[in-house]
Amino acid sequence: METWLNLARSWERSRLNERPIYLRSLYLGLALVQTALHLYYDYDKMLESAEKEKMRSSSGEGPHDTTNPWEQLKSKLPSLLQEIGIIGVGFSIIGPIVYSFTLRGPAWQMSLFIARVFRWDVPYTQELSYIPPYHYMLIIRSLFSSVLLLLLWRTSNLAFSVYVAQEPLKRGQPLTQDSNDPNGSLINGLKAKKSVVKSSAYWELVIITRRYPERRVSIFRDIDRQGGAAWSQISSECLKTINGITTRIAEYGRSSQQQQAQVKPEDLQSLPRLAGPLREEPVFMNAPPPSSRREIVEAKVGSFAKSYGDKSVSSYGSPISPKAKAYLETARNKILTPEQQRAMTPANVQSQFNTYLTRMLRSRSGQPFRQTFARRIRSIAFGQPFSELVPIVNAVDALTTLATASLKEDSYGKVATDIPLIIRTFITTYETLERFAATLPPHWTDVEFSDSQRQTEDVRVMLCALKDGLRELVEAFGGFTAELGIEEKNIRVAKAIAGLS
Repeated sequence: METWLNLARSWERSRLNERPIYLRSLYLGLALVQTALHLYYDYDKMLESAEKEKMRSSSGEGPHDTTNPWEQLKSKLPSLLQEIGIIGVGFSIIGPIVYSFTLRGPAWQMSLFIARVFRWDVPYTQELSYIPPYHYMLIIRSLFSSVLLLLLWRTSNLAFSVYVAQEPLKRGQPLTQDSNDPNGSLINGLKAKKSVVKSSAYWELVIITRRYPERRVSIFRDIDRQGGAAWSQISSECLKTINGITTRIAEYGRSSQQQQAQVKPEDLQSLPRLAGPLREEPVFMNAPPPSSRREIVEAKVGSFAKSYGDKSVSSYGSPISPKAKAYLETARNKILTPEQQRAMTPANVQSQFNTYLTRMLRSRSGQPFRQTFARRIRSIAFGQPFSELVPIVNAVDALTTLATASLKEDSYGKVATDIPLIIRTFITTYETLERFAATLPPHWTDVEFSDSQRQTEDVRVMLCALKDGLRELVEAFGGFTAELGIEEKNIRVAKAIAGLS
């Protein structure tokens, strides 16, 4: 606590030291800036791309060692240090200015309150000095401490991203290889509820299907298992994951229809009757004077309600005379011009508000409040709060590879019965996603939307994966349509999607 205080002599009272207050305020601002940059540039994004795995293994080669994590860190370290240096130097220059005009007073009062909690000899009435304590050594110290703090944050995040994005391998073998039941462990991972475990399991599955033929053969031969054959359980989980796109799009369509549907009058339940039945005598005749006490009370209450709702009566109960109305109209014409009167109409006020709101959304400060088309279609089609794009792409690639490899490796013929279902699922998912991307209306906050933005990166990756899968399936099983029970319509649609003549 003494670092916050300038301890005085025995006959004097202690005083706050503003230098630590400035440094802590600087660190707080640095943390806010780093948080904004982290969210804006999405430093935590990790893409374990199935396309990269497919390109590496398309030649049929064996296992490939990925880049050493330390090599990845060293390759990214120069640009990282450059960014840290720019932010640190800029903050050390701008920090004193921002602190003097915004944070100095509140930071001093808060520090004074905390000091009074631990030290009784700190007076409540200490005032700030006229000149901030900006010594050149303090600026140099703030520069080095800011750079070191940024280096800690950025390198920790980079190391975590690099190591977490490593392939699920152990000594060059899949993680489930050391298990007593490798296929069972893999199936449990595919059925996991946690997104991290499930994503890792699908990543391991696509690596197994591409690089490890012996594990692939073991999946085809594992038919005596609780819950069904290994292939049946794996294909069922993969198809469920792929069908999740169609299911989520259908749920969104149903919810949109329910929100837009209007309540029909016949659907409303009638309320209990609070008054007596309507009069049957002629309504233009004068009503008889009230005779009973209840009728007298009803008549007085009715006359009061009618007078209260009469617009020609002011709040004091007296009618507004035509002369008063004329005075009001004259005053309005003298104070406001015709253009101002037209601008104050409800329609013009609403239009002006929409103009200012649109201008704010187009600015940089309005970017966090926009719901872009890419973000919207990602949350609807691929799930939220975390996108399931990578597991879905891996599921498509794994099913395709297993199905094409079954022609030579599936001695029991279990895969052949599921080929029509796989092709139908791929076609339905492709058509549903393509149609949804072409018809989904943009959000009202997406002020910079254009039709060219409908083919987002996520949609493109998903459609390319389905197209490649259909191409490989048609090339492998196109000559066995009658034997496998594949409808000619599905084959024609699959060929059209895959671009095959």
